[in-house]
Amino acid sequence: RHLVTALCSEFFLSYVVLHSHALNTGMPPLELAAKRHTSDFRKRTNHPTSYEENPKFLGPLVLPVTVSTSDNRTRIKNFYMEANDETSAGLKLPKQPLNALKPSARTDVIIKTIMDQFAYYDAPVDAKELAESVEFYLRCRKRLLGAAKKRNAKYHREALAEAKAMNTSENESGRYEASLENTSTHADIRVYDLCCGHGLTGMLFAACNPPTKDRKVKAVCIDLVEPPSHSVLRNLIAEVCPWVEEYNTIEFSTTSLDSFEVNDLHSLKKTIEDQKTEVTLHPYPTCPIVIATHACGKLTDLVLNKAVDMKACAIAAMPCCYTGTDKGVPYGIKRAFGVAWAADIRRTNLLDGHNYHTDYSTIPSEITPLNRIIVAEDRS
Repeated sequence: RHLVTALCSEFFLSYVVLHSHALNTGMPPLELAAKRHTSDFRKRTNHPTSYEENPKFLGPLVLPVTVSTSDNRTRIKNFYMEANDETSAGLKLPKQPLNALKPSARTDVIIKTIMDQFAYYDAPVDAKELAESVEFYLRCRKRLLGAAKKRNAKYHREALAEAKAMNTSENESGRYEASLENTSTHADIRVYDLCCGHGLTGMLFAACNPPTKDRKVKAVCIDLVEPPSHSVLRNLIAEVCPWVEEYNTIEFSTTSLDSFEVNDLHSLKKTIEDQKTEVTLHPYPTCPIVIATHACGKLTDLVLNKAVDMKACAIAAMPCCYTGTDKGVPYGIKRAFGVAWAADIRRTNLLDGHNYHTDYSTIPSEITPLNRIIVAEDRS
């Protein structure tokens, strides 16, 4: 009893000292009440993983705040000419043709050079669309390409395991293993830009990721009709990013989502020199990534379903025009969050049910008020 009394007295004196110090320093007084930590269970704020409804621009093309985002639908050359230091610092119309870049160029340099190239030649693309593609790419690239890298590493591990399990002699099995281990874990990544329009977003993936010994990124743009602007933009990009033309990393396919089929199963074959024979060690598929920027209305749902059917390793879709896309969502969710969130929650549940880790990202609302991106990565 005396011990307890002494401890209580010591605690009380400590509290008095701390409380006096807090009053002298302006700090809030120490709460004595032994309350359990509680939370209001709302979304995180002021945290690195907080959901930002209107993030800052990451790219060099910064659009001003206008009455309507349609006010930024001006040709990129005109935007350069009208730019000032307050809205888009550093945007100056080039006075002469730009030099071709080297594959080792940084991503920010590649993007700025492509922008300057478009402005110099008055490319058929407006500032809003260019900013949309740039911000979409910068916010999704690491997750999408990272998921493809993981998928490729998984395939390589399976190939090694299959080589070890082959019913051959010990010497031949060792040759197969050495043959695989000596080859780089080369990733053949295809970025399928569905409902692509001019396909600029997909082309940025090809331009900003030059082929290396470990990875080749190819953009496949899919839409019903190839607009004339696609070839113009592609040629302008190829002039400053020559690897696009050299390795043929941009392709346009005119087809519908229903009839579009992916046939990307390749065989990893190695020749055993002493036997002069070719042995198929493991089916080695590419790593498909599916993206879509503002596929209108239910087209976004068709894109997501196609991505699931393709067994895409990663998906990024920025929906548009939500009318009629909230069917099947409980009324309470629609009433509390609105049609747009209700539709995207339903889409998220769809992807989650097919073993995808799903999250959201956003681009600046100065570009578009429909700025949410659904990002999904294959869990397996």
